[in-house]
Amino acid sequence: MKRFKALAIPYFVWLILLVVLPLLVMLVLTFMSSNGTNFTEAEFSLDAYSRMLDPSIYKALWNSLYVAVLTVIICILLGYPVAYFISFSKLKNKSLFLLLLILPMWSNSMLRIVSWLRLFSTDALAALNLVGTDAAVIFVTVTTYLPFMIFPIYTVLEKMDRGLIEASKDLGVPAWKTFLKVTLPLSLSGVSSGTLMVFLPAATGFAISQTIGQGKVRLIGNLIQTVFEKNNYNFGSLLSIFVTLMILAIVGLSSLLTRRRDLDAN
Repeated sequence: MKRFKALAIPYFVWLILLVVLPLLVMLVLTFMSSNGTNFTEAEFSLDAYSRMLDPSIYKALWNSLYVAVLTVIICILLGYPVAYFISFSKLKNKSLFLLLLILPMWSNSMLRIVSWLRLFSTDALAALNLVGTDAAVIFVTVTTYLPFMIFPIYTVLEKMDRGLIEASKDLGVPAWKTFLKVTLPLSLSGVSSGTLMVFLPAATGFAISQTIGQGKVRLIGNLIQTVFEKNNYNFGSLLSIFVTLMILAIVGLSSLLTRRRDLDAN
């Protein structure tokens, strides 16, 4: 395997150029005070850090967590039955169902978001006043990221040892108890992966809340977008790093819980 290590060098080069260096530049910007993109007269300043006390930041963060958590819960409630049905069904064309789930993802995400906006604005639905509400934002977020919940769960269910389920049935265990004691615990790794894949983009995105929410549903991504549009790269960089650290903390916590669950299972 050592002879293949050289193949990883281009990856590390791109990782440094596109991830590490931009993060370092953003970190430096948080300690500076500059006017737009003119950094020649920039000076050391902690103004960006003092602005972190602004209540609007934590309100936007709370809105992001609220939307993301509800999206995850709904995606689990909808995605698990779909993944379970496809995996345990005797259909010959399971790949066709998976293809139907993938097809919407092949189109531009912004195009799908605008399509929902047009649909909510039609005469049939305009009277419901869905545009600019939390419900509309959560609905579109769910439809956008639902496949990211279905596929990890389906993959785990498909690889599950069916002999365990058959043994449970042979012992006379009811189907519902077999599901709770065998199927569900063995599929939690897929649920965890799906939760992470749905939660992160739902919490940090801004396109759906900006388009469907019409500026009334303000998430942390919208706040960062507004700050950068005002050429405040110092505060915008700090907010971006703050969100990045939050994401890393969530990923680390998820990995820790998964590792602990695996140890308990063994």
